[in-house]
Amino acid sequence: MRKFLKKWMKYFLFAGFFSLFINLLALTFPIYMLAIYDRVLTSHSLPTLITISIGAVFALLVLGILDFFRSRLLVKAGVDMDKTLSRPVMSEMLKASCRINKSSYTEGLKDINILRNYFAGNAIFGFFDAPWTPLYIIVIYLMHPILGLFALCAALLLFLLGLLQELLTRKRSGMADAIAGQERNFISTSMRNAEVIRAMGMTDGIKDHWKGLNREVMILQTQANRFAGALNSVSKSFRPATQVLIYGLGAYLVLQNESTAGVIIAASIIMRQALNPVEQLMNTWRQTVTARGAYKRIDDLIKSMDMDEKMELPPPEGQLTLEGVTLGSGEKIILNNISFSLSVGEQLGLIGPSGSGKTTLCRLMLGIWAAAAGTVRLDGADVFKWDKNHLGPYVGYLPQEIEFFSGTISENIARMGDVDPEKVISAAQMSGIHEMILKLGNGYDTQIGDHGGIRLSGGQRQRVAMARALYGEPKLIVLDEPNSNLDDAGEQALLKALAQLKELKITTIIVTHKPSLLNTVDKVLMLQDGQVANFGPKEEVFSRLLGSGKPAVPPIVSGAK
Repeated sequence: MRKFLKKWMKYFLFAGFFSLFINLLALTFPIYMLAIYDRVLTSHSLPTLITISIGAVFALLVLGILDFFRSRLLVKAGVDMDKTLSRPVMSEMLKASCRINKSSYTEGLKDINILRNYFAGNAIFGFFDAPWTPLYIIVIYLMHPILGLFALCAALLLFLLGLLQELLTRKRSGMADAIAGQERNFISTSMRNAEVIRAMGMTDGIKDHWKGLNREVMILQTQANRFAGALNSVSKSFRPATQVLIYGLGAYLVLQNESTAGVIIAASIIMRQALNPVEQLMNTWRQTVTARGAYKRIDDLIKSMDMDEKMELPPPEGQLTLEGVTLGSGEKIILNNISFSLSVGEQLGLIGPSGSGKTTLCRLMLGIWAAAAGTVRLDGADVFKWDKNHLGPYVGYLPQEIEFFSGTISENIARMGDVDPEKVISAAQMSGIHEMILKLGNGYDTQIGDHGGIRLSGGQRQRVAMARALYGEPKLIVLDEPNSNLDDAGEQALLKALAQLKELKITTIIVTHKPSLLNTVDKVLMLQDGQVANFGPKEEVFSRLLGSGKPAVPPIVSGAK
């Protein structure tokens, strides 16, 4: 984050520079009042009154202009921050969500919005004005040392109140925000699984779990707000009290012939100006804590980013090689020393029992996860380190769990990029879903997804997702249980698509438990407990399996990880 802060430092430096003159010009009114009482009223000089009045009005006009420019600078800093961080933060959030130990941080864009609004609001002004509080105290001291010492003590006490508020609320507010994030994630997950929840009578259990999270948030927030509210109440009565006391002290000095009435009024106004930034910081402390939490979360996310620019590699041809690939989660080994290779255009049937690691291996081959040991190479390059923006158009993936984005069918097939009608129709025809799409109300412009889209059946979803995997010019395609929801017509279309992929020399991996899908494959890889139990040309593997007394195609559960 510091790297980006250097880019925005110009905004803060200019805002600080303007703050110097803003705070100097803020002395205009008290000095004007001092001159009125000690010069104009005693001399009865009209020219003096006109002169200082014109000067004061001009100074206040300049003050307003500088304050406007400072505000615009900080708003621009927030906008620039949004533009700079949004894309890399979203990219890193997506990457973090793909890790084997998924990150629970899903609110990076919301945190950027919090920071942008913080810079656009009034809360941040206190940080630019507070450093000039000593200037006001010095001015009061020059009017009279006793008044200056009183102002210094008042500022220190108010600062201590602010520090106490930080100590009493920081931990509770941070914990409340963390649990509130868990609560939001839980609600989001519940909404996505609403049908399962209602069908299986889980509503009460879900509500009770949410209620427990919500209760923790309320307790922590109530405790933090109780302390903050009490200290804010003290600070609100504290400043008027200091105004009363400095008037009384000034009056005492006048009675002792050590000061004038003009000094009393000027010192009181300057004192209010001196304490205002500190009080403003206290009143907006909740916003500051929220912004600081957002900054820390974004900073932690950015620290995990790979900021190095990668050289763009040429388009792959499809040669896939795995070299001793191993992956674990905690102390559990999911995949152990997997090695094999596929030539360009070869098809691999990936089989094995539930929990053998088939889906995990698919994610490694696609570069979604990084191997703990060993390397997955596509045309000799480490597929995990390959820039996904460059590699993505040459990769097709049909996962077990299919989700679509809010948009049209054509946009989803085109992977939410620029829609090439010719490529969209070609992919749909290849997956055998072109005719079905044309029968929909708006054809390829039919809306699907969570917001206002039509509901597709399981088979339709799988075939549209197949078209998405085939879109463009993929050189490597991974199909994880591509026929789990297909009827006979859909499976025939899938077999035809696999034959076309073979003709086009597109390297293809098929996870399946149905023998019919293995007719076109060149090689078979059987996983057992995360290890290669059998691998080789299809005929040789089946021959070995039959010779060992095992079924040629063991039962496989599509949900295997």
